[in-house]
Amino acid sequence: MKDLLLGLLIGGIIGLWIGINLGKDQPLMSNPLAEKGTMKDFNKQIDEIQESVSKKSQELYNDSKKAMDDAF
Repeated sequence: MKDLLLGLLIGGIIGLWIGINLGKDQPLMSNPLAEKGTMKDFNKQIDEIQESVSKKSQELYNDSKKAMDDAF
């Protein structure tokens, strides 16, 4: 019974370790708790996209407003 519980405990820890790494698309035996710069890169890309979309939407708004003013 001790062997079974010990095996389940060790298997659960190893399975959790490998499962976290699979979920993060990292090598299986790497440290799943290590800080990676990918989140910073992701946030930087999101900020750039948000800024780009904001500029484009402002341009579209101004163009459509000008078109409406010209029409009337």
